[in-house]
Parts: sequence; C-alpha cells; structure tokens
Amino acid sequence: MRTTIDTMERDPAYIAEQVKFIRKWHRLTQENLANAAGLTSRTIEKVESGRHRPDEQTLRSIARAMQIDVKFFEKPTAEQQARQTAEMERAFRKTVIAPTYAIHSASDFLSAFAQRHAFRIDTSNVTADEALATAASMTDYITDLNDIWDDCPRSQQLEFARSFVDMCQEIEAFGFVCHLGHHKQQLRRKDQHPMVFTVGVMTLLPEDEAEEGHYALIQLEEGWESLEADRVPFPGEKT
Repeated sequence: MRTTIDTMERDPAYIAEQVKFIRKWHRLTQENLANAAGLTSRTIEKVESGRHRPDEQTLRSIARAMQIDVKFFEKPTAEQQARQTAEMERAFRKTVIAPTYAIHSASDFLSAFAQRHAFRIDTSNVTADEALATAASMTDYITDLNDIWDDCPRSQQLEFARSFVDMCQEIEAFGFVCHLGHHKQQLRRKDQHPMVFTVGVMTLLPEDEAEEGHYALIQLEEGWESLEADRVPFPGEKT
C-alpha cells in the first residue's frame, strides 16, 4: 500500500532537520538538492526554515532524488528513530555523490579527465539508433583512453581531447550533453587497510536536464562503500 504523507505526522521543524541532515550528508548545497529534486532553491530554503509544512509532492520529489523512503520525513518514536538511523547509515555507506561537469571544449576535457582505477559510464538516456552509435563510440573511446592516458605526452592528450569533443558535439546534435567527473569508494577487507579506488564517471544527460555542473547519485556494488571522510556524522556520533 502506497504511503500517504497526509497520514503521517508532518512536523515542519522535524522535516527541516531531516532535509538539512540528508543534504549535508551528501555535501550538497540547497541549490544542488533543488536541482536533483526538480524543485526551486527557494522551495528547499522554505522547507529547511522549519516554518512551512511542505506538501506531499515536495517531500516525494526530495525522497526520490535522494533514493530514500518518504517515511524518512515522518517523526518517529524513539525506537523507530534508532532503527531508522541504523538503516539510513547502512544506505548512506552504499551511496556516493559524484559531481560531473559538461564537456564542450578540449579544455573542459583536460580539466575533467584523468586515468582512474575504473570508469562508470551511463548512456541509459540514449535510445535512438543513430545516437546509440555515437554513445557506443564515446564509451569505447573513454575506456581505451583510460588505459593509456598517463603514458601519453601532453600534446597527444590534447589531440585525444579534441577528438572526444568532436564526439560530444555529435551527441549534442541528438539532444544530449556529455558530463565527466569522478568519485572515491573503498573496499574493506578483514585485518587489512581498506582499498581505496578513484572511479571516473561519464554520463550522457538530456539537454533540457543538463546543467553545467551536475551531481550523479551512485549506488555502490556489494562490498564497496563510501569513504568515512566523505560522510557527515550522524547526530550523537563522535567526530
């Protein structure tokens, strides 16, 4: 049965603290959160003020953007709070936010690209056959380039950057913008120091959704988690 927020205790002050907490956990500004949720910065500002009771759609938009249950905004009992905090902590350990930037020029590419331990590539927004061909070429290019980048002289890196920008312009003709960025993740092993990997991110966003700066919300695979340094402590945790 679908949760109806109207049946929840919508305490404006509690909701304000929850929204501020999850935003700061992911190190997002109010503008970043608004962008991810498809809301205005003014709406997030009003919610976080604690003086306004947000409507159902606003809370659902924030919950959907942060990939959490909308019940997160329901004021719980003490027992529910402890259980909810534990569940949210586990979820946050498996989630990272990767800032990405639009690639329009060779300079953009050289600023954003570096050799990484691995690359996450998301072309799921692209469905048309002709656009898919370009997206596939971009995927292959980035994957191959990641293997040789650090061994290339700067002049050759510049040529690679120009070639990739040509493909970016091709995909833009189909209504998409290429973004590049990266994030860190760690693999914990018993009695050993965690293995920390830097992972590149390439995503193709619809032109009408692509800001110059974007934030990709990534769910980590089994065994991997975010770095402690990238997390905001829960209330009551020692820092």
